[in-house]
Amino acid sequence: MKLLQSSFILMAVISLAGCKKYLSEEPTKQTSIQTVDQLEALVNNAGIFSDENNATAAYSTDDCEITKELFSKNPDAFGNDLLQYYVFGVEGVANQSSDQLWSGEYEKIFAANLILENIDKVKGSDAIRNRVKADAHFIRAYSNWVLVNNYCAPYSPANLGSMGLPLKKTVDYEESGKRATLGETYDFILSDIAEAQKTAPDDVASRLTWRASQKAISAFLSRFYLFIGDYDKSLAEADKALASASRKLVDYNTLAAGNPETYPVGNSIVTLNYLETNDWNSYNGSKYLYWDESYYTRYVYNPNQWYVPSAALLALYDKQSDLRYKGFMIPNGGLRMSVSDPATFRYTVFYDGANLPEGLTVAEVLLNKAEVLARKGDLTAMDAVNRIRMKRMVTGQYTPLTAAGRDDAIRKVLEERRRELPFVMRWYDIRRFSVNDYPGDDIAVTRDFFNVGTASVDVNSPKTYTLNAKRYLVPITNLDIRASKGQLVQNPY
Repeated sequence: MKLLQSSFILMAVISLAGCKKYLSEEPTKQTSIQTVDQLEALVNNAGIFSDENNATAAYSTDDCEITKELFSKNPDAFGNDLLQYYVFGVEGVANQSSDQLWSGEYEKIFAANLILENIDKVKGSDAIRNRVKADAHFIRAYSNWVLVNNYCAPYSPANLGSMGLPLKKTVDYEESGKRATLGETYDFILSDIAEAQKTAPDDVASRLTWRASQKAISAFLSRFYLFIGDYDKSLAEADKALASASRKLVDYNTLAAGNPETYPVGNSIVTLNYLETNDWNSYNGSKYLYWDESYYTRYVYNPNQWYVPSAALLALYDKQSDLRYKGFMIPNGGLRMSVSDPATFRYTVFYDGANLPEGLTVAEVLLNKAEVLARKGDLTAMDAVNRIRMKRMVTGQYTPLTAAGRDDAIRKVLEERRRELPFVMRWYDIRRFSVNDYPGDDIAVTRDFFNVGTASVDVNSPKTYTLNAKRYLVPITNLDIRASKGQLVQNPY
């Protein structure tokens, strides 16, 4: 009970800071924080740290497609705020009343800073103290990575002097809200990782997958170094992560059927069939938090609960053999949102389609390794890809992929990456592909849609939208900029 009460106290501190805009409000006094157990109770509340409300991931990539027919027949299915992300809006995004990704990640950073400010002052076990300290540094590093890969320019030597993030290192409300450079932001992330490495335990605890560990840190670094083009380090860290004794690929053949749902359509009854993972939620044991593939639990969260897969994404799957298609791509899944015409797919993994695993997983690390090897011209890259595919194909229908050369290997690895990680990594990949030294992976994203104003959609005015390099940077809301009293500067558009 003592731990629970302490946790509620600390959660209240964070909630207050989040609701009143962390970048501009003075945090609640911390007189109630007295023991290291209280700080550990904070990091043990997975709900504070696991969700990532990211409309850009859900709507701004070529994984998503809202056709003109779908919208014109169902104009209430997608709010104008979400459509701003779909058409790469600038003014429409900047003028929104809130940005749950920006505020949510800074709330996590606030929690990490709260821990770090108190961790050496409170009483209690040094072993717990060291582990919680590692958690705090890792939380802050991860949140800053998410933020910098949404609101700042893609990492490249040419961009290192451009605007990065406001680097919040304390709970002092007077701490500067000015943006550091991109290079300084990445250096700060690495410095937090170095601190986390000093005291994190070796492997992932299966019932605490949102806690830091050396294997989770290596999984993160395999991603980090891949994204900045340091392929040798990415490969080395991938191999360290893959040595985990507790993490494993899940054989999708072992997933049970979930609860079906039926809907009347005309004179017929349509049944939607799901895998069991769709039923995993906070009301039945939160099994989604303990996914066996997770080094570190994080989920892209979509309160609209509808990830709308594009025709191009659907076409990548072997529809007869690939269980990712058969189990997660729900034909006529729009019925869940009262949309029957046109019949529209819905992508759903966990929590009735709300949560997609964005955190560090065995599959992602294998794909990181495969990509590095492919870019180096090492065709053993396909071995890592095929380790995943063996667990994703219907039993008896698995055929290993092979590559004829470097370009073919890169293409096949990236296609597998898209099949495995739709909606969660595609935005990040589009950005990094645009600045690397391999033009063959560049991605053009266009929308054949309607004229979307800041308040309404004109269905009588078709319009084509193209994602350009300036809009690789998500606009910061004007509300946050005003709250900073001139310190926080908008991205140039």
